[in-house]
Amino acid sequence: MSTTLPPLIPRQAAEWEPARVVLLCEPRLETLFALLQTSAANFLYPFSLAAGRREHQHFRRTLEALGIRVIDAREALVAAPLERLRAWARQAIALQCDASLDDAARNQSELQLLRAIEALDPEALVELLFLRPEVYLAANTLALDPTTQRSARHSVRPADSAYYVRDPLITTMRGCAITHLQHAGRQVENTIAEHVLEALGIAPIHRVQPPGCLEGGDFIPCGEFVLQGQGLLTNAEGVRQCLEHRVYGFVEVAVVEDPRRSMDEMHLDTYFAMLDRDLAACCETRLSGADEPLVHVYLPEGSAEDFRYVLTRSTLFSRYLQEKGIHVIPFSKEEQERFAANGLLVGPRELLLPASVSAGFVARLQAAGVKTHLVPFDALLGGYGGLHCASQVLVRGETP
Repeated sequence: MSTTLPPLIPRQAAEWEPARVVLLCEPRLETLFALLQTSAANFLYPFSLAAGRREHQHFRRTLEALGIRVIDAREALVAAPLERLRAWARQAIALQCDASLDDAARNQSELQLLRAIEALDPEALVELLFLRPEVYLAANTLALDPTTQRSARHSVRPADSAYYVRDPLITTMRGCAITHLQHAGRQVENTIAEHVLEALGIAPIHRVQPPGCLEGGDFIPCGEFVLQGQGLLTNAEGVRQCLEHRVYGFVEVAVVEDPRRSMDEMHLDTYFAMLDRDLAACCETRLSGADEPLVHVYLPEGSAEDFRYVLTRSTLFSRYLQEKGIHVIPFSKEEQERFAANGLLVGPRELLLPASVSAGFVARLQAAGVKTHLVPFDALLGGYGGLHCASQVLVRGETP
C-alpha cells in the first residue's frame, strides 16, 4: 500500500549551502540490461549489479548519517496516488498486435493488460516505469484452450542510466525544471523525473522542449550567479528556453561555453566543482589555452517579478572566476579521469568524493580546509558518472 510523502518546496540557491533533501535512485533490473551492452548504454565498463547496489546503499547511509533526508525515486513513485501510477504504467507499456489478430482480439488484449495493471501492486507498477516493456502478440496456431490462444514476445526499453538523477532535472532558487536529455536512450528519464516530482507534490517551473537539450550536470548554482554549461549535451536552444522562462531566478547567469565538446568531459561538473562561495576545483587544462571555456554573462533586467535576461559581455572562464573572488584548486587530467570534479558538496567545504580519487587531490582539498568523505563507488563509476551525477539536491539551506 502506498504511503503519501509530505510535500516539498524545492530550492537550491547555492551549491555550498547545506544539503537538506537529496533525491537518489538505486540501480536495479533496468541497469542490468544496460550492463549487457555498455556501448549502447553510454557506460564505461560492466560491473556487478550487486556491488553497485551495495555502493549505492552505502552512499545513502553516508548522507543520512550527516542528517540529510534521502528520498529514492522508487519511494516517491510508490507513494503516488494509485490511479496516477496505473496510468503512468500503461503509458510505459507498448502493446503491439500482429495482423493475424482482428479488432475483437486486439480489444481483448488491451482489456487483459488493463486488468493486469489493476491487479498489480504499486512496487510492480513502478518497475514497469523503469523497464518499459513491449509486448508483441500474435495468434497461436497451436492453441489448446483460451489461455493459449495467443503467442507473446516480450522485450524491454529500460531507463539505462536511471541512477544518475542529476541530468533529468535542475533545481534552482525558483524550484525544479525538467531538462531534455540529448541521448535518445535516456529521454525516458525526463518522464520518470516528472512523475517523481508530481508524486512529491512539486510542479516543475519548465520542461525543456526539443530541439532544445539541457542536462543537469551542466548546471551549478552559485548564490548571486549561476554557472550554466553549454557544449556537447546542452545546446544553445536549451539554455535559451531556460532564460526565456526565467528558470534561474533573478540572478546573473554565466553561460560557460565548452570549446572541447568531448564525452570524457561531457558536463561542466566533470571538470569543475564549487566547494564554497570563494573556493572551487577545476581541471587545469580548463584554466588556460584552447580548452578554456568562454563565459557569456547575462543579467536580469527589470524587477524580481517581471524581468528578462540580457547578454552584457563575454570573458574567459578563469577571468570570470577571478572576478567573483573564487580561489581555484587545480587538478590534473589524470585526476579528472578519476572523477575528481564529481563529488557531492553537502555544505560549505564539506565534500563527498568517490574513494578512487587520488590521495594527492584529497590532500590539497584538506589543506584548503575542505572536509572530505570518501565513498566507495568503483562499480557505479562504470556508468560514466560520480556522486554528483548520482544525486539531485532538492532542498538546500539552513532550514529543512
